[in-house]
Amino acid sequence: MAFLYIFLAISLGAGIVLCLKPYWQTGIDVLNGRNRIVSPVFLFFPSSYLVGTLILSWVTYFSATAFKDTENPLLYANIISIALSLLILTTIAVLKRRPVKRFLKEFRRYGLNFHFKKTEWFILISSVIFWSFFICRSFYMKGDILRVGVSAFSDFGAHLPVIRSFSVGKNFPAQYPHFPDGTIRYHFMFYFMAAYLEYLGLTLPQALNIPSILSLVSFNMLLYALGTFLTKKTSAGLLSCFLFAFRSSFAFFTFLHGFSNVKSFFYAVANNLSADLNYREHIGNTLREEWGLWAQKVYINQRHLSFAFGLFIIVLFLMLPLFIETIEHIKRSNTKGSKNIYLQQKEVFFNQYIKTVLFSRGAWAIKSLMPCILSGIILGLIAYWNGAVVIAGISVLFIMAALSRGKLGYLLMAIITFILSVFQSRLFSGSGTGVVSLKYNPGFLAESGSLSHIFSYYTELLGVLPFILAGIFIFFGTLRKKWAGLVISFLFIILLIAFMPSVDLFWAFFIIILLIFCYACLIYCNNIDIKITSLWLVPVFTAPVILATTLQLTPDVTVNHKYIILSVILLNIPVSDLLSELFKTKTTLIISLCLIFLLTCTGIVDMVTLYNLDKNSVSYNQKDRVCVWVQNETNPEDIFLTHYMTHYGAPMSIMLAGRCVYNGYPYFTITAGYDISKREECMKRIYSAANSEELKKLAVSEGIDYIVIEDQNRTAAEYVLNEEIFYETFTVAFQDNNTTIFRVR
Repeated sequence: MAFLYIFLAISLGAGIVLCLKPYWQTGIDVLNGRNRIVSPVFLFFPSSYLVGTLILSWVTYFSATAFKDTENPLLYANIISIALSLLILTTIAVLKRRPVKRFLKEFRRYGLNFHFKKTEWFILISSVIFWSFFICRSFYMKGDILRVGVSAFSDFGAHLPVIRSFSVGKNFPAQYPHFPDGTIRYHFMFYFMAAYLEYLGLTLPQALNIPSILSLVSFNMLLYALGTFLTKKTSAGLLSCFLFAFRSSFAFFTFLHGFSNVKSFFYAVANNLSADLNYREHIGNTLREEWGLWAQKVYINQRHLSFAFGLFIIVLFLMLPLFIETIEHIKRSNTKGSKNIYLQQKEVFFNQYIKTVLFSRGAWAIKSLMPCILSGIILGLIAYWNGAVVIAGISVLFIMAALSRGKLGYLLMAIITFILSVFQSRLFSGSGTGVVSLKYNPGFLAESGSLSHIFSYYTELLGVLPFILAGIFIFFGTLRKKWAGLVISFLFIILLIAFMPSVDLFWAFFIIILLIFCYACLIYCNNIDIKITSLWLVPVFTAPVILATTLQLTPDVTVNHKYIILSVILLNIPVSDLLSELFKTKTTLIISLCLIFLLTCTGIVDMVTLYNLDKNSVSYNQKDRVCVWVQNETNPEDIFLTHYMTHYGAPMSIMLAGRCVYNGYPYFTITAGYDISKREECMKRIYSAANSEELKKLAVSEGIDYIVIEDQNRTAAEYVLNEEIFYETFTVAFQDNNTTIFRVR
């Protein structure tokens, strides 16, 4: 049944995409060109999955919420979502009966006949193999035992309870299992979708892993298409996906700096050890880089991220034609009568840019509103799939709007996104409470907000990436005046020397010389043709980095890392354009390959680290006596007071049974925007209570149904447990070994 639902979601998405073809076809033709550098069907499959899953999941959730008072809300949701999907597909088939008849005729004659190019097959197959391996290795089941890899178990402490609150519990309308107060400020919809797949018959690992793999593969396919569209080079599309998988950073070189010989370095990499042979996780000296904030691990433990990234690329497909047409319009306006379009670049910027993008009728008017409306709907609907992607996406589109014609279209898109996002925020978080709060906080995770510390931080974090991006400006500066390219080159080499972290002298010299050679090629080689679109896209794609560096929108500024991740993914496209241009001669090819090594060596170590991390796992027994008793003997709405360390013991067993805990793991609740101070104080007062009457009154007033005492409570540092008073005050509902559960009412 679960696979039928996935097929239905893809079919629904395919039907909607085809039905809306008149509104997006022109834009895709602008991007794809006459030669169709990307096969249309290569875009069609991932778009169908993402769009169909997005819409059908919302339909299923709201249907279940409508039947929240029934014994089995998901049963009714299943009936409604399937019936509605079939109705929509039937309607589309009737309205588009001629294309449908043509398709059925060809299908009977040739079967399912679609053509991918070799590079497209490579992206598809390599993505499936690479991400399936790490996804399935991080979360699987042996018998009744759930195994969560070390790379994932921390974040899964939040995700698994959300899934089980829907699939086993009756969490409608949704509230956060770690802080049940009738609201949910956590982007939960991906995990609701996984819960529904578990309800339909998949095991919990299958229900989470399958959509995770589909999302990552879909994102890779769309990223390849985007990179190829913008550069008109399949090699750049391939490179964009490769750079996505393996990040750029100086972490490789700062880590290498601590070793006296190569053998000990490779031994440490292979065994997740530091230079002093102590255990480590991810390499890197910037704040919290050891968490794996920038590594492949992000997509292993934050499964919802790639799904939202993929949908944002679809939004870019809809909005980029406006941007591309603006560039082409300015080029046409300034090349009349001139053989070299770069001779008049100053006039392009100061005259035609201002006239075309600000003061002409075309600067504001738009030919077709539908792509903008669709973009706003998609962005708005992913607010509770991953809100950070919406915010980062808006920052990208804001800069794009500033550089484009058709600004009213961007404005309409932003208004629709805002309305849908605010509606969801009010619906799930309640009136008067905001998921996002704006605060000026310069510096992100740098040592301070000073420019020198910010430059040092991003140089160490991003490695040579910013300096290769600088090559694009050097190239176009040279086309105006050669001395301009030389000046820009000199400035960036000085910046690199000034802000490069401590690395071995050999590698410092190698990196600097390699970049000098790269810049020299860009200045003096005549066969390099970087697309002017890449130049314009650098400020557009840099917008999320600026946002992350200046503003704090959530209680934990670390969450801003998602903005930077998206920005780097997009900036890899102009970088890939530059690097692929260096493939043309043997000399420049060597330089390009060396630069690719510098860009990916840290990511390769990250991959080895991820592999090693998941050699070990945390186990959760689904037949644990606490879990079974809670699921069978308590109501789905019951709330349990437990120790705050919910990753282990009775608290996780309770949440895997689909129930909520009164005050869960603080990092999950605080970063979601909850004020836990009152509940923390109540928890301490209850567990350390000396008066039976006050104990019962406090527990009842806080809506607690059961109180759990286990070894974590007995050894807690926050309070001194008075265990005897609980036996005097409440009835023992369950007891097993060192775990006792008291019924409050």
